[in-house]
Amino acid sequence: MKVWRVAHKTLTYNGFPSGPYVSKGIPVEVQEGLARMNQAHTFDCEHPSPDSDGGLDGIRNHERCGFDSREALDEWFYGFTKDLHDYGFCVYTYDLPDRTVRVGRFGQVVFSVQYALETGVEELEFTCA
Repeated sequence: MKVWRVAHKTLTYNGFPSGPYVSKGIPVEVQEGLARMNQAHTFDCEHPSPDSDGGLDGIRNHERCGFDSREALDEWFYGFTKDLHDYGFCVYTYDLPDRTVRVGRFGQVVFSVQYALETGVEELEFTCA
């Protein structure tokens, strides 16, 4: 299965590119710069956390979040792609065995990093709310 993920170009956590929602591996100034996005997505039924998304059944330490299509990723981060880009985030694509990916609502997925084969890195496309 192909998975798309927003993650930092150079910052990692446990050897895997850091995503924008988890502070592990992300300096305070970047966290503060993304606070507007994080606040907008908190308690938003269209941006459920992996714990709130019944299809995902939470997230484990060896897993990361992503999306089942580029369109789902773009819709999820609509209005925040310039901020993400400015703070060094881009879009990674991975190929994974289907059995290592759980699909939730709104195209959100959780996948096991140990099976993730990076297949590409793309710039974020700017969208404005």
